[in-house]
Amino acid sequence: MKFWVSIQVMKVIGIDPGSVHLGWGIIEVDSGMKFRGVQFGVLHAKPKDPFYQRLFHISSQLREVLYTNKPQVAVIERIFLGKNVDSAFKLGHIRGMCAVECQGQGLEIQEYAARTVKKQITGSGNSDKLTVQNFLSQQLRVQLNSETFDASDALALALCHVLSHSVQQRIIRMEVR
Repeated sequence: MKFWVSIQVMKVIGIDPGSVHLGWGIIEVDSGMKFRGVQFGVLHAKPKDPFYQRLFHISSQLREVLYTNKPQVAVIERIFLGKNVDSAFKLGHIRGMCAVECQGQGLEIQEYAARTVKKQITGSGNSDKLTVQNFLSQQLRVQLNSETFDASDALALALCHVLSHSVQQRIIRMEVR
């Protein structure tokens, strides 16, 4: 008699919001906590277009990515207020649009600040983009370069959640015993 082990696979999409370039990256993780980078990319809008046209254009592209790849969890970068208030408000609109598109697909939505992600991935919240990208290339076995910084930020968000979630699940299992 043969016994088959059912391994559940979950897809997690990380989203690095931007009003001209929006990075996205998908990681698959199985019930044995083995993970791999599946797909990633950057959605583009024309910088000269009015903001709401860019918002609509990126929204349409993101909807297609979500529909095609069917992730179960979305991780969206939490914003911080920088020096430019107008940019922060626009980024807030983009984040809201991302949340609406993800909610429309029935995804669980999580948020992490960039500093938290860097600390989880590299051990330092002050790591630069290249350090994070090099780590991701090794861990996820994907080819990343300077043109994919937005996508690597998105992959880092997804990996941060996978690693954080696994720790939480282990703690829950220990408490049950």
